[in-house]
Amino acid sequence: MKILVVDDELVSREKLQKILKKVGECEAVMDGRSAVEACRDAWDNSSPFDLVILDILMPEMDGTVALRTIRRLEDESDIPKDQRAKIFMVTTQSDKETILACVQAGCDDFITKPFTYDTVIGKVQRHGFVVHDGAGMDLPDQEPGQPGEEGGRSDLLEKLIIRFKRGEINLPTLPQIHSKFKELVDAGANIQDIAEFLKSDAAITSKLISISNSSYYQGVVENRTIDQAIGRLGLETTQQTVNAIANHELYMARDRKYTGLMDQLWEHSLSCAHAAQIITESLHTSLQEDPFTLGLLHDIGKLLLVQVVGEMEKKTSEAVESRELFQILGAYHDKAGAVLLKRWCFPEIYVNVALKHHLEDEIDSFSRELVVIHFANALVRAMGYGLDDPDPAELSAVPSARRLGLDSGMIADAKNEVKQRMDELKHYLD
Repeated sequence: MKILVVDDELVSREKLQKILKKVGECEAVMDGRSAVEACRDAWDNSSPFDLVILDILMPEMDGTVALRTIRRLEDESDIPKDQRAKIFMVTTQSDKETILACVQAGCDDFITKPFTYDTVIGKVQRHGFVVHDGAGMDLPDQEPGQPGEEGGRSDLLEKLIIRFKRGEINLPTLPQIHSKFKELVDAGANIQDIAEFLKSDAAITSKLISISNSSYYQGVVENRTIDQAIGRLGLETTQQTVNAIANHELYMARDRKYTGLMDQLWEHSLSCAHAAQIITESLHTSLQEDPFTLGLLHDIGKLLLVQVVGEMEKKTSEAVESRELFQILGAYHDKAGAVLLKRWCFPEIYVNVALKHHLEDEIDSFSRELVVIHFANALVRAMGYGLDDPDPAELSAVPSARRLGLDSGMIADAKNEVKQRMDELKHYLD
């Protein structure tokens, strides 16, 4: 892997080089003009850079101009999108105009000064690059009595752990639009800014317009533009919908064998996202993090494990039995999800939700976000959304329902609303 660091400050440049030596071969230049020349030379020699890290404030040619120039040269050379360099911008600025300009010009992420080793490595891993530090994704050893082979961990789990520790597993990368959208919102972007950003993705734009005209959101006049769609949906619902559309791409099975399973995992995640949003709204409360996105990502570990097993099957030509796969999903999806969300640099609450959303013994000590997801997960499982058979247990007796103060009537209303949203909106995301 080849990396280009571009920064006029010697200390910052050397610090980045030192951090990134565990990722790949790292070159450095002092300004944007030199960066463009280095990229052009790399293309001419059929050895392009995989990652370019551009400081925004530089003499000669600043980072934003260099970014636009590099992307224009890639366009002129007809370089496929999946083969283009990932470009991170380094800045001390957090103003909306700077972030919007860089996002629209085609940057993939931001690193804010002063940065740390963990911040930079986290960003790199989030975009799918491997860090060669001898450490893989750690799945804790299986304790006796847990699901799996009697008295210890199963052969399948043993193989997975070995491959993780060898760095032979390609972890999923977070869809770029998810992080870019969040950058814009955090910077205070308005509807016009968001609309301009989304226009670059025709698929998402058309889906948002269709959803805004659905029976669930439909107004008197039919929306025809993305600006109108965002105006009707609102910024929060637009962001949630974009996250859902982007995350659905992760559930596209690479192996037909797992298409049905991935569809069920997606349906469970989407229904849990709706349930978390509905429960939060019915309680007239607000959470520190978006309940819809928390619900959408709570079971991401199952997605990861299915992808890993499918990848392993292709490399070894060894078929995995469904029974053993389901045992691994049940026992380790929480830990796998927590590790993946850490790699994607999500806040700690997302990691805790992935790790603890099945636990009941500690419910009184849980954050409100975790309690909401715990109940949302129980609710949609009882409705039949997911891998498990519907649970006939009385939902009002679930510890998280008691903690939230939900009675039978509120739960019945939540069920009806979840079903309505799933019935009317799910196909727009498929």
